[in-house]
Amino acid sequence: METEKAILGRRAVRDYERKAVPDGVIGKILKAGAMAPSAMDRQPCRFVVITNREKMAELSGKVKEKAGLLGFGMRLAERAKLKEDVIFYGAPLLILIVAENGKWAALDCALAAQNMMLRAYDLGLGSCFIGFARFLGDDRETLRSLGIKDSQDLYCPLIFGYPKKWPAPKSREANVQKTIG
Repeated sequence: METEKAILGRRAVRDYERKAVPDGVIGKILKAGAMAPSAMDRQPCRFVVITNREKMAELSGKVKEKAGLLGFGMRLAERAKLKEDVIFYGAPLLILIVAENGKWAALDCALAAQNMMLRAYDLGLGSCFIGFARFLGDDRETLRSLGIKDSQDLYCPLIFGYPKKWPAPKSREANVQKTIG
């Protein structure tokens, strides 16, 4: 697929088929993340792959609980009326990108995340960065249960799966603040 087609066509998908993502496809998505550039080529990103729906439901509950405590409860309650899973949207695959906390870790993980979402689109999968799931980063016990070390932080929670429907592409403009030439 052409790079431009992937960049312009990829959309956040929030409604998925129940179909599992094959291991070979997951491997290709992970490879794309591993190939992302990083500061000083340190390659700090580590990937926690979750396909177990019960574990995802448990994590979703923890996110909703934390979000509610911080005042996001009404918004989530409204969304819950429309969908069964208002955090992971029924996606069959959750990948958490973690790294040792450092000055460039968040940027490095974001670069890996974008590579992974573009590769997923190329493979016919939808994806979405789940910002609310970053609340899991405040729960060390949960992170430990997922094999995430105390020295690591959760930066990018991503979901993947086969979309029930592809969202329509949106037109966007580059908002150049200033050109210095």
